[in-house]
Amino acid sequence: MAFNHRLNNIQGSPTLALNDKAQQLIRQGKDLIHLGIGEPLNQCPGLAVEYGIKKLKSGQVKYGPTGGDRDLKEQIQLYTKTHYGRTPEPDQMIVTMGAKQSLANLLFTLLNPDDEVILLAPYWVSYPEMVKLAGGTPIVVQPEANLVPDLKAIKSAVTPATKTIILNSPNNPTGVVYPPQLIAAVVDFCETEGIYLIMDDIYHLLVFDDHSWVPGYVFTNQSLQDSKLIVVNGISKSYGMTGFRIGWTIAPSNIIQAMNTIQGHTTSGASPLLQEAARGALTGGEKGIHSLQQHIAQNREIIISGLKELPGVKTVEPGGAFYCFPDFSEHNQDSSQLAEFLLEKAYLITIPGAAFGREGHLRLSYTCTPDQVRESIRRLQWALNRDAPKTIQIGDQKLTADWKRL
Repeated sequence: MAFNHRLNNIQGSPTLALNDKAQQLIRQGKDLIHLGIGEPLNQCPGLAVEYGIKKLKSGQVKYGPTGGDRDLKEQIQLYTKTHYGRTPEPDQMIVTMGAKQSLANLLFTLLNPDDEVILLAPYWVSYPEMVKLAGGTPIVVQPEANLVPDLKAIKSAVTPATKTIILNSPNNPTGVVYPPQLIAAVVDFCETEGIYLIMDDIYHLLVFDDHSWVPGYVFTNQSLQDSKLIVVNGISKSYGMTGFRIGWTIAPSNIIQAMNTIQGHTTSGASPLLQEAARGALTGGEKGIHSLQQHIAQNREIIISGLKELPGVKTVEPGGAFYCFPDFSEHNQDSSQLAEFLLEKAYLITIPGAAFGREGHLRLSYTCTPDQVRESIRRLQWALNRDAPKTIQIGDQKLTADWKRL
């Protein structure tokens, strides 16, 4: 029996094979360092736990409104007013099972067969597959050398079939924070041309002192109801609550109503228990975010300074999130081969750049401990740099580099 034909064009997770190999190595007792995971390692906010426990102890964890509980929506209103300078009405918001479901619901709402969605490479790995599942066609626009999108290239990619552009800043996988003038230009272009602009702001609180994030709403005079801007956000990254799976969308009410319809026939809505925990996190403000920023900033300095010492590697310094996206193409233009090599030889888990639409790169996530970041640099140097010692001690193993190094 044939499955849905759209599955024929959907790529599986590019990391599954690497993860299988990683698990085998872990079972063999190898000392692996995980530079692939996209989640902070901090404790989730105390108020999130308290609110969740109180809700659980009530014994009343039942169905809630499809589009989200009123109390959480009130906190999202305050959050949006604080960070975006706009206050959405309840019917301009929907709470979802993570920002990922927000994006999926949005694309199923907006796209008709063969509608085009412009993706700005490097892009998050799930964007093109979500577009294809929704019946659309992803159109990839490559960046400039600094990994910032090129406005002329974006405009050139637009056709009568273009329905939306997805913009993610700070960016996954690069950590690059796009300059305000670019955001302003893209917002103005989309408002003028009637193209929806989906702004994936999931990392917007995780920026470093020398960079700043500016909300898209700053650059439009349109009301929330009339604007082409759609904002997706959530608690997963900045609050370190990836497992709680709570996200939300801010959009014109007709889009939210359609998303509610879709959600009503899929998940029926996000868990009231987890929504209450999310309300606790938002109520408690951003006390824990500063310490997370400091931890990530420290790790960023370690990994960037280390990569600069590695011959044949070019790195654009990240301004936010907790990723960097070095260009290793002088060592190996096939990022999947390189990732597999580093896993097998140096016990490092990295993510191939091909999965993000940019070959020759690897995504490195530096959410681990500072010592692990330093150790990962030591292993990269040993595996790739011909001037490094021939042998290395990893755990209780002494390994020898028996391959050609650059």
